[in-house]
Amino acid sequence: MKSSVEAQQAKEIVFDYTSFLSVLCHHRPTLWDAFKVVLPALEFSWGRSSGSGASKTERLRNQALKVLSTHTSDVNNLVRLLRLARMEQISELDIRLPYSLDQDQLDLITEKAECEIQEVGNNGEQLHIRLMVP
Repeated sequence: MKSSVEAQQAKEIVFDYTSFLSVLCHHRPTLWDAFKVVLPALEFSWGRSSGSGASKTERLRNQALKVLSTHTSDVNNLVRLLRLARMEQISELDIRLPYSLDQDQLDLITEKAECEIQEVGNNGEQLHIRLMVP
């Protein structure tokens, strides 16, 4: 498993989904959050976050706070995250999970997000994802 320093040197983005879920649990829901759950198509209508001086990692995290929800499945959240990454022109990223996903879940993410997924390590709790060019 790569350290965060090695990942940065390789120009990869590391997204810690485990800690992100913790932040989401403490996030106070808004009316917009309720709309996102009911109408997922609205999730990307606001475009990229402001603040062009922010790093790709910061922009991805800020957008994810707006789009991801603890009220949807991990598969849907990860598909949304990968779509956000594509919008931020991120072609590869590592995602740390609280637990491994089963093969059906990985296949669904691969199909919906148009990506290649490789499990890092033996426990499947870290994924290396390469987004395919559409």
